[in-house]
Amino acid sequence: MFVGRNHELERIKRRLKLDQFNAVLVYGRRRIGKTALINEAIRQSGAKCLSLLARDVSSNTNLSDFAKEAGEFMHLIGFNPENFYEFFAGMMEYSKEYPFVLFIDEYSFLRSYDADIDSYLQKAIELHSRGAKLTIILCGSYIRIMHGIVEKDAPLYHRFNEEILLHAFDYHTASEMMGNIPNEEKFLYYATFGGTAFNLKNIDYSLPFEKNLISEFIKSESFFEKEAIETIRREVIKESNVNTILELISSGKRKHTDLNNLLGDPSKDNVTRYLKQLEEMDLIDKSFVVNSKSDRKPLYYLKDNLLDFYYAYLFKNIRVRNIMQPEVFYEHYVKKDFYEHYLPRKFEEVVKEYLIKENGLSVPFFTSIGRLYYHDSNVNREFDVVLATKEGLIPIECKYSKSLITKNVVDQEIRQWDKLPFKIHRFGFASKNGFSDELLNDSSLLLLTLNDLYK
Repeated sequence: MFVGRNHELERIKRRLKLDQFNAVLVYGRRRIGKTALINEAIRQSGAKCLSLLARDVSSNTNLSDFAKEAGEFMHLIGFNPENFYEFFAGMMEYSKEYPFVLFIDEYSFLRSYDADIDSYLQKAIELHSRGAKLTIILCGSYIRIMHGIVEKDAPLYHRFNEEILLHAFDYHTASEMMGNIPNEEKFLYYATFGGTAFNLKNIDYSLPFEKNLISEFIKSESFFEKEAIETIRREVIKESNVNTILELISSGKRKHTDLNNLLGDPSKDNVTRYLKQLEEMDLIDKSFVVNSKSDRKPLYYLKDNLLDFYYAYLFKNIRVRNIMQPEVFYEHYVKKDFYEHYLPRKFEEVVKEYLIKENGLSVPFFTSIGRLYYHDSNVNREFDVVLATKEGLIPIECKYSKSLITKNVVDQEIRQWDKLPFKIHRFGFASKNGFSDELLNDSSLLLLTLNDLYK
């Protein structure tokens, strides 16, 4: 089953007409669904394809493997290029008579072992691409390495017709992989296991959520624990510092100043290079204040829910987890905080995803979304989800609780804005379990339930 990625699918397919030379770059974290996306685009296009998988071996070994497969593909005995320039040149010359797609997966391995491979491809494009009816698709999982391909002054800068950084699924697309289960369970799985396609495919949704969580994640050396660990090991240079930063962010230390002070000497910049690296890896992001013209002082958060859960509960409790059964560990170290703090935080994040997805559609058009602070000598207010529109602000209060939101709760929240110097266009509320009848008839309010998020 192929789910989502319609925009990216169309971007690749339009480059597979094979009437000229095209180059496509697709990269993103491991397990995100890059290969499946490319194969689906090729399948739908009906194009003839030579698909090659680079291995974590020497450049000469990969070249030898590629030459053998290419020779068989072209029905050409004795195709023995001496380097990758001759390999790429041969592919382009062959395509002038026999159009095809050349798909190289895990291209980052080639770059790791051969610093000249991008230059070889550049030279082949300059000398042999005219008249070629070839689409080259390069794909890789090491984001920093793959991003280096298209940096300014790199040999292949501006050589690609499409450059696609593939992200994890959002909550709604992720739910399409879960089958016919209740919406609350869809939320629980996304909040815990994230939106990585491979992970979502490896869950048995016929089992109760807590059973899957305990046996497939909380249990020592579980499948998903190994996935979380491997995600960090793949690209991080100084793993211990990154582990510390991710644990701090997951525990609520989200300001740059707090992270810097806790990691070492406060007089030095201890974290900026690591935060930048984690952003490049698509593992963390920043939220900003809507009532500020500056992007300074953001809050950092983990984009990957699998890692967020891992650092919130498992990483810091490795020793104690090893001396008890996973069910016991869950009851004593996870369950209460998970339902009282972790899930309400994730509900707020999913509401933000929904609002961005529906901006200008089912929700009023807004120009920014984020937090809002107001401090003076008498008032200290902080609001987590606020939309900025041309007509004024729309605060969204998120409640992840078993009870309905009543008019009394709404009135209390609205009173927090009394005497604050902001123009309010409308008040919004998101509730896991809905609203009392008297609120449902109030058209002045923007009301969202968990079920509304999955329509």
